[in-house]
Amino acid sequence: MGMTATVSIQLMLFALCCCVSVVRNSNHTLIFQKESNFRNCSCFSSIPDCGFALANLVCNCKTVSSKDIDKASPTFSSGTELVVWVSDTATVGLLLNYSSVPNLRLSLCSPDAVLTEYLIIFGLKKLCVTNPKANAYPLQNITIYSAAVKSSLQNSTGFSFYISFLNMALLNGDSKLKAYSVPNVTNIAEYFPDLQYDTTSLPSKAGSSLVTFIYV
Repeated sequence: MGMTATVSIQLMLFALCCCVSVVRNSNHTLIFQKESNFRNCSCFSSIPDCGFALANLVCNCKTVSSKDIDKASPTFSSGTELVVWVSDTATVGLLLNYSSVPNLRLSLCSPDAVLTEYLIIFGLKKLCVTNPKANAYPLQNITIYSAAVKSSLQNSTGFSFYISFLNMALLNGDSKLKAYSVPNVTNIAEYFPDLQYDTTSLPSKAGSSLVTFIYV
């Protein structure tokens, strides 16, 4: 076998390994509503938004009954990307409120406009919002990383707790996402006494916390 052929085979093997690595690294959790229940899927490649039939075909999915979801405790604690196809905002609140998700993608799969409702997520650092039917902003991304956060990280203090309040109306895609972060919050109830939330689900003292409001 010639030197050229050997090099070509090595390059092909290297490319194949890279492709396999990309597929593995794209693994994510996908959740969507099916009638009164949920489908919790593990997907090894990206699925087009609201592609329910395709997700059932190519992902590893299982049905989770709505009755099994305990409202009093966080539903999910996802260390990777969590994708949620939203058909009913009330259902999403039941599913995600007070859950820990660092990387969240919300996609609207309903023709109805979303009213102002608030979703509370712990540990959120990256958010992607999609609405295929939106004329203005069908796809938006936001990273919760302000100058205050950068300064804190440079000083090696960091934050022991992240909490984000999301206005679900952002799913409509009518206007650009906005975010406002308040760093170094040591007592959430004391700093924000007028916020409406379940106080038992939040630590009254969580060290140095970063509180972020995401709105439109």
